[in-house]
Amino acid sequence: MASQFVHTLLRRTPAEAFDAVETPKHLGWIMLTALGIGATIGAGIFAMPGIIAGKAGPAGILSFIITGSVVLFVAICYERFSCVMKHGCSAYSYVYHSIGEVFAWIVAFGLFLEYSFGSSAVAIGWGEYLKRALGFSMPQFWSGPVEINGHFQFGINIIAVSVIIVVTLILIFGGVTKSAQLNFLLVCLKLFLLVTFLIVGIRHVNPANWMPFMPRGWNGVLEGAATAVFPYVGFDALYTFARESKSLRDTRWATYWCVGIVAFLYVTVMAVATGLAPAYVNGQPNPLFAGNEAAAPLAILLSHVGEGWTAQLIAFGAVLGIFNVLLVLCMGGPRIFRNMAEDGLLPPIFQKTNKGNPTLGIAINGILVAITAGLVPFGEIADMMVLGTLIAFIFVCIGALRLKLVNPVLAIIGAIACFILAIKLNPLVLKVYGITCPIGLVIYFTYSLSHSKLGKRQNAALLAAGEDSLKVGDSH
Repeated sequence: MASQFVHTLLRRTPAEAFDAVETPKHLGWIMLTALGIGATIGAGIFAMPGIIAGKAGPAGILSFIITGSVVLFVAICYERFSCVMKHGCSAYSYVYHSIGEVFAWIVAFGLFLEYSFGSSAVAIGWGEYLKRALGFSMPQFWSGPVEINGHFQFGINIIAVSVIIVVTLILIFGGVTKSAQLNFLLVCLKLFLLVTFLIVGIRHVNPANWMPFMPRGWNGVLEGAATAVFPYVGFDALYTFARESKSLRDTRWATYWCVGIVAFLYVTVMAVATGLAPAYVNGQPNPLFAGNEAAAPLAILLSHVGEGWTAQLIAFGAVLGIFNVLLVLCMGGPRIFRNMAEDGLLPPIFQKTNKGNPTLGIAINGILVAITAGLVPFGEIADMMVLGTLIAFIFVCIGALRLKLVNPVLAIIGAIACFILAIKLNPLVLKVYGITCPIGLVIYFTYSLSHSKLGKRQNAALLAAGEDSLKVGDSH
C-alpha cells in the first residue's frame, strides 16, 4: 500500500499533453527575448547593484558573473526541455514530466511565490520610484503599513494597489500580442536609459574606488551571488511563453540572447556603479549603496557625481523598468495556473483564456497581488522570490539529468550551484518556506491528488486492463 501511494505521488506526464488548449504561435525570438529581458531587467538592475556592493564590494562583478553562469547552465536545461515538452509551461511542466507530480506541485508552489510575492514587491518598489521621480510624498496611511519604534502602524499602499489594477486591466483587455508589443517598446526604452547611465557614469569612474576589490572575501561574493538571483528570477517567465513560440529555434535563440544581454548589462552596470563611489568606507558599507528596490541607487550615485539631470532621467527609467517587470510577472503566473488546471491540479476556472491570455487567472492573480502589495510590508519578499526560483532551477536540473537531456556534468553543476546559492540566503526565508510549503501541499493532498487527470487516466487504464483480464478468464 505504501509503495502504491509513493508511485501515485511520482506519476509523470507524457511529453505530449492530452487536453492542452492550442495557443497562438505568434512570438518570434525577438519578442521572446524582449519578454525575458523585460522580466529580468527592471527592479534588479536599478537597485541590486547597491545591495550587492554592500555584501561583496566591487567584487559584486564576480557575483553577477557567477550567477549568470549558473543561470546559463539552467537555461540550457530549460531549452532542452522545451524541445521535448512542446506544450509545457516553464519548470512546472518540465518537472511533472521528468520527476513526478508531487515535485511538480512543489515547484509550482515555489513559482507561485516568485510571481505573486514578486509582483507585490515590485509594485511596492514601483510606487517608491514614482514618488522619487516626481518628487511627491503620501500620507503614512496611504503609503502602506510600517513599523515605527517597534510599533506596527496599519496602512494601505494605494499606489501599489493602483498599478496592479492598471496592469491587470491591460492584460485582460489587451491580449497577449498587444501586451508583448507594449513590453517590447518598454524594453527598448529601458535599454536606452541603461546605456545612458553607462555612457554618463563611465566618465566619472575612479579606479581607486575598486580597491579593496573583495572586502569580505569569497563569502561576500557568494552572498552577493545569491542576492543576484533576484534580477534573474524573471528568466523563468520566458518559458511560460514557450508554447506560444513560433518555433523551437526561436525559443533557443531567445534563451541565449536573453541570458547573454542580461549578464552583460548587470556586469557593466555593477562595474560603473562601484567605480563612482567606494563600496566600503573605513570598513563599513557606504551609505550610498544602502539602497533596495525603492531607493534608486543608480540615480543617487549619479547625483553624487554631479549628474543631477541624468539622475532624474534614470529615476523615470526605473519607473518604466519596474512597470515592465510587473507586466511580465503578472502575465507569467496565470500561465502556470493554466497548465496546472489543464492537468486537473487546479480548478478549471484557471484554464479559461481570452485573446491568448488566461483572463480569469489574471484577474484572480491581480486581486491577490493587489491585496498583498497594499497591506503587507516589503520585508523579505525579494529573498522569498529568490528561494522559489532556486528550488525550481534545482528540480529542472535534476529532471534534465534523469532524462539525459544534457551532459550530466552540466546538470549536476547547475543543481549544486543553485543549492549553494539557496543556503546563502537569509535564514529567515528558509524558515518561512518551511512553513508555507506544507500549506501548499495541503491543497495538493485535498484537491489535486484526487482531481489529477493523469491519475484518472491511469486508474481508467488499470480498470480497463482488469476487465479485459476477467473477460479472458471467463472465455476459458
